[in-house]
Amino acid sequence: MKQPLLKIWFAFFLIFFTNRSNSQDIHFTQFYASPLTLNPALTGYSEGDYRAAAIYRNQWQSVTTPFQTYGASFDSKILRYKLKNDILGGGIVFNADKAGTGKLFFIQALASISYHKSIDKAGKHYVALGFQAGFVQKSIQYNLLSFPEQFDGVDFDRTLANGESFSSNSVKYADINMGVLWHSNFSERIGAFAGFSYHHINRPKETFLGQTNKLPSRYTGHAGMSIGVVKNFYIKPNFIYMYQTKAQEINLGTAFEYHIPMKKDNKLVTSVGAWYRLNDATSVSASLEYMRFRAGFAYDVNVSNLKPASNLRGAFEIYVMYTGFYKGSAPKPIRVVCPMM
Repeated sequence: MKQPLLKIWFAFFLIFFTNRSNSQDIHFTQFYASPLTLNPALTGYSEGDYRAAAIYRNQWQSVTTPFQTYGASFDSKILRYKLKNDILGGGIVFNADKAGTGKLFFIQALASISYHKSIDKAGKHYVALGFQAGFVQKSIQYNLLSFPEQFDGVDFDRTLANGESFSSNSVKYADINMGVLWHSNFSERIGAFAGFSYHHINRPKETFLGQTNKLPSRYTGHAGMSIGVVKNFYIKPNFIYMYQTKAQEINLGTAFEYHIPMKKDNKLVTSVGAWYRLNDATSVSASLEYMRFRAGFAYDVNVSNLKPASNLRGAFEIYVMYTGFYKGSAPKPIRVVCPMM
């Protein structure tokens, strides 16, 4: 009986949390597979002229109605060959999330722009500033939820009045984000970067109850390195810290990447990694890249206080990414140290 009861209480907690507490943003284990979600200053920061990416996350499949998160983005360098070493980036990003029994649905569309200023003549060291602006819509299906007033002593009867004063089942608002980034190539084998992003600058109003509830700002710091240990083998340590409404996420780990030379200047890149999200989950990841296509997978093993209900099963993610060049555009030799998993 212990295991079913734990799952019931956990499901109740998720329903309660979804509808009562302050909102917290979506997140991905493979955070660099959704670069424009992480930091607007990453817009245009890739080895090619443009980059397209898509990611999918499924969480708590073993406990309750799974939380499903989707992300897609496209960004490009603008006037790349007219700005000398500087980079002007532009892009768009879409995110969607469906959570819990009440099918709390979130959809976000943002336009993103950044400028990367070279601070040396060789174009090896940059500082960047990025901005995003767009719209968000959230909705929920109250008829799928059960409330205390609907408990008849034996079970929940959803035909009874729920006793709540919901003003709407949908909210819409504008959203504004900004970020800064520093990235450098110290040598052919060593590169590093560090960034900071500030989301929900405008603190938009977000409530289903007609109250004055403002969306809390989210602060993210991230950093990492690319270290060439021997020929074609790289170690890529990484760190991310997020804070929102007294909730914080600390995620750190390392990816190991090996480049296998192929014909016609192509390469086959294999990568495996291990990550730890403090007091939450341990993650493993793997990816494969060929002809500028990259696909990756990650799995979270839940190690938090919820592991008796989750049986250690947290979430899995998959992503695909393509980095390309426009027709007639010769590849410009710029080495990007932003790690991929």
